[in-house]
Amino acid sequence: MNTIALLPHSQHLLPGGRLKLVISRVCDIRMVTEAMTNKRPFALGMIAPNHEPETIRHIPAIATTVSIIDFNTLDNGLLEVTVKGINTISVSTLTMAYDNLLTATYKPCVQWLPININNDSQLLADKLQLLFNSIPEISHLYQQTSYDNATWVCQRWLEVLPIDIKYKQSLIHHPNANMTISFLLQLLQNHHLINN
Repeated sequence: MNTIALLPHSQHLLPGGRLKLVISRVCDIRMVTEAMTNKRPFALGMIAPNHEPETIRHIPAIATTVSIIDFNTLDNGLLEVTVKGINTISVSTLTMAYDNLLTATYKPCVQWLPININNDSQLLADKLQLLFNSIPEISHLYQQTSYDNATWVCQRWLEVLPIDIKYKQSLIHHPNANMTISFLLQLLQNHHLINN
């Protein structure tokens, strides 16, 4: 069984995504330092926005391995790292170290293969592009985008949508993005965003 350091976080990341994280806890600084020194990934686990990492006992089963692509020291002395999502993993058990750093045992998940955008899923790509263009702090993270890949588009939607984690996990658990495409199109239709 493989092991990896795991950071519970209320901002969610999937393969192909990018995210800036502010690192403040001593255990997380240790995790980031070891990841950078040894050039190895750590994992990002999904938690709800109202949970604190110190109180987490149950991390949802699917997490994402990430690698650090940039780092910066902020004016307040905290560390800011930019990470990119690599692969999804299935977490089996969690162990907490003396400083609260979590280590997970895991197995690799089936990774979603690319799916070409078609006439139906084009709407998802168009709406995502509009959203990203309206949020500079997200759009500037992506030097390259894949709006022609429905899988990439769906993963970005799942990262930003404020839906319950159990629903996100259920969709991610599927072997491909087809179920998520249907879900997102239905969601847009329900919120009358199809023709807006």
